[in-house]
Amino acid sequence: MGPIPSGPATFTMATAFTNAINLLKNPAAFMRQNKDNAVPVNSLMINYVAVLAAIPFIATLVGDLWYFAYRGAYGYSFAVAIATYVLDVAAVYVIGMIIWRLGPNFGTTTDQAKATLLAAFVYTPVFLISILTIIPFIGWITFLGLIYGLYVLYLGLPIMLGTPPGKEMTYIIAVVVVAIIVYAVIGAIIGAITAIFFVRSFFFP
Repeated sequence: MGPIPSGPATFTMATAFTNAINLLKNPAAFMRQNKDNAVPVNSLMINYVAVLAAIPFIATLVGDLWYFAYRGAYGYSFAVAIATYVLDVAAVYVIGMIIWRLGPNFGTTTDQAKATLLAAFVYTPVFLISILTIIPFIGWITFLGLIYGLYVLYLGLPIMLGTPPGKEMTYIIAVVVVAIIVYAVIGAIIGAITAIFFVRSFFFP
């Protein structure tokens, strides 16, 4: 784990990628420095999450445009990329809500801002590694970003939210289970929307 600059991070659009890299280099140290960093939810979503979410948006768009170019399904490619962006940004907000609301069940007292900040950290490796989806047939490697994100969550619960020792794993399992249920619904809705664009692009060019 490499060293990171001392002191809390500044969350602006200009520092989004620097913060992301510093988090990945040494997640425990970065989160200790920022556990009391009062970042408003709106500011965090706009200046950090929305910036990083541009990576999977661009990668998905370029990858799909290349993959579906021979069918001229440009509308479908744009629809999938936009849906990916919206879902990624929404994911951070929703996971933050879940972490916040489940906290009291695991001896954790927190607020929405801190929980959302931790959720943003959890999704950071997912956003960064998603650049690989620019090549569709190796996009599955992005699963490694999710594994690292769960590791960040495991470290972050006690560091940032003060979760008592021994309760981290059950807390994580609860977050994952609730998140799967929530995103099954959201995914179904977005999937239906993109399917409409897919059909229109292929059969009604």
